[in-house]
Amino acid sequence: MTAEVLYKKLLSGTVERTLAMNSSCEQNAPDNNRFSWEYPNRRPVKKERVARELQKTRMLMLETLRNLGPGPAQTAGLYQIETGGSMLRARLALASGIAFERSSRYRIVCAAACEFIHNASLIHDDLMDRDESRRGFASVWKKFGEDLALCTGDLLVCAAFAVASELDDPGEAQRLTRLLATRSSRIILGQSIEVDGCAEHCSPGLRDYLQATTAKTAPLIEMSLLTGVISTNSENAVVERVGELASAIGLAYQIIDDLDDLRDPDANAGRLHAFHASHHHGRGSRNDPAPLKRRATWHADAAMKRARNILDQLDELAPQALAPLMLPLISRLEQRNWDHFPSALRNGAIS
Repeated sequence: MTAEVLYKKLLSGTVERTLAMNSSCEQNAPDNNRFSWEYPNRRPVKKERVARELQKTRMLMLETLRNLGPGPAQTAGLYQIETGGSMLRARLALASGIAFERSSRYRIVCAAACEFIHNASLIHDDLMDRDESRRGFASVWKKFGEDLALCTGDLLVCAAFAVASELDDPGEAQRLTRLLATRSSRIILGQSIEVDGCAEHCSPGLRDYLQATTAKTAPLIEMSLLTGVISTNSENAVVERVGELASAIGLAYQIIDDLDDLRDPDANAGRLHAFHASHHHGRGSRNDPAPLKRRATWHADAAMKRARNILDQLDELAPQALAPLMLPLISRLEQRNWDHFPSALRNGAIS
């Protein structure tokens, strides 16, 4: 199947919403004051509970890997997990489980499964992108070799399904397994667009860029956020809102991640693929990065504004408010985005 056909099949409807969302984004610069917004009438969630469940999630991941049996891939997998990371996908799964009143055991299993898929994708991404470090440590392929990195990524995918099978309720296990399979497939299809041979010679338009960017990033976020939803009798409206929230956060995340690549332009010279944000926000600015950063940060900001609006809608549908756990994550993205906003514009020197 060609990349052009995949463009049309992946995430139908998402691109149209995103294009509409971005149509007026350049009219408003990011507002740094929003980082301290207060949200009244939100039921408090104890941070200590989340911290404890994150720790239990990490322990479950290590235990699951060890139980799969000894071998070089297991050693490399344990190495990858022990490098740490923000565990964003685990946090999203825990937030979803709390909002939809799932048990602690269910939340932790879902968080571990999502983190396994995420780490598998990182191992394969680092190999494809030839990134030699991850989280301040040597990447798996750099430390253990390319072939073993492929095996390790595959093993972590298997570990995700292994931990999902540990749920006591067969129905819950089946629904979680189906969610892992469908969203992981979408991640792979989205990534395949980027690495397709024609991508090196084509010049995808904005619609293609948005579709490919959302396709490879949003499904993993959506997977995490849906873990709490699939175990309930939630209406389709909830599932749709979660998908829209994931698309908005995923687009913003990928734009900001691409901007991080530009911090060291010499190191990334010639390595930015056709679907990199720099090619779609840098019109006429090859020698001046300020316009590129301005457009990219405004687009990311527009996506996060949309995420906040959708989050408000979800809070009316979920048994417990999702915002208390989601807003800090969105705020961190907003701060990362703001850090990329051209300083001259940030200080009001340029209109």
